[in-house]
Amino acid sequence: MKSLTLKKNLKSNVDYKKVISKAAVALFRYAMLIAVGFTVLSPLFEIISNSLKNADDFMNTSVAWIPTTFFYQNYIDAFNVMEYGKSFFNTVAVMVLSAFLEVAACGVAAYGFARFKFPERKILYALLLITILVPVRMTFLAQYVNFRNFDFFGITSLIGNIIGKDLSINLINTPFTFVLPSLFGVGYQSGLFIMIYIQFLKGIPKELEEAAWIDGAGPIGTFVRIIVPSSSVAILTVTILSIIWHWNEYYLTALYFNENQPLAVVLSGIMNLIKLRGGEAINSHTGVAMAGCMLFILPVLIMYLILQKKFIKSIDSVGIVG
Repeated sequence: MKSLTLKKNLKSNVDYKKVISKAAVALFRYAMLIAVGFTVLSPLFEIISNSLKNADDFMNTSVAWIPTTFFYQNYIDAFNVMEYGKSFFNTVAVMVLSAFLEVAACGVAAYGFARFKFPERKILYALLLITILVPVRMTFLAQYVNFRNFDFFGITSLIGNIIGKDLSINLINTPFTFVLPSLFGVGYQSGLFIMIYIQFLKGIPKELEEAAWIDGAGPIGTFVRIIVPSSSVAILTVTILSIIWHWNEYYLTALYFNENQPLAVVLSGIMNLIKLRGGEAINSHTGVAMAGCMLFILPVLIMYLILQKKFIKSIDSVGIVG
């Protein structure tokens, strides 16, 4: 009896230690998640807090996160100063349209790299890697010159030399500076998107395409009927990344657009716009600037909140790391 009682006590002690260890691990896990979550979200919380402060709250050192009064006028002033409706339309018409065109064009290019063997494949693949490695800031001057004096395969210059006139086209301040590269699969971050597609397409069984070929489908029919429906995960990943990166792109948009500027360029100069259009009538310049930041990120934030579950699953499927 004593030995049986001793065994029960030892077992209860072991179970007690397991419970304590599991509780400690869970507590550590939640503490890490809270710390990382606060680190990531604290800038957003600070923007929201500052966007609702008036000038007195910014001068009051006792006000940190919660304003004394929620000053919603900052959002109205930011909406008017940024001409938000016009700027939002310019962003959708240029950047979002370019993002969708890039998703489609990169998918076609990746299908060619992943499924077809041709003599120039290795050379083109090396050039694809170079487009990923070389930053945009090393090629922006050449791109600007090309768009400033656009010559379609040398045809316009040839005709111009014959008739004695300069027929080059100026594409600056037009959507074509982003639409044309995206349409031909050489737009903003196109190299990375093609690599994501290639990584995913390698996992699709070739037997599906062979069955389609037996049924009489050609390369285009196979791509539309087999590859596209099977690549919804990769398409979602590339679409979200493309929209977010095009939406946030400031450097090239500031270079190409002096008129009808997208939101990223308008937001970068919001303090000057406040002084120019609002002046002393605006209560808090900093509060209006923070409200402008919220108006800028809100559409993309809503899109991500709606698609975040599918996006996280798609990231695991296409093998993106880092």
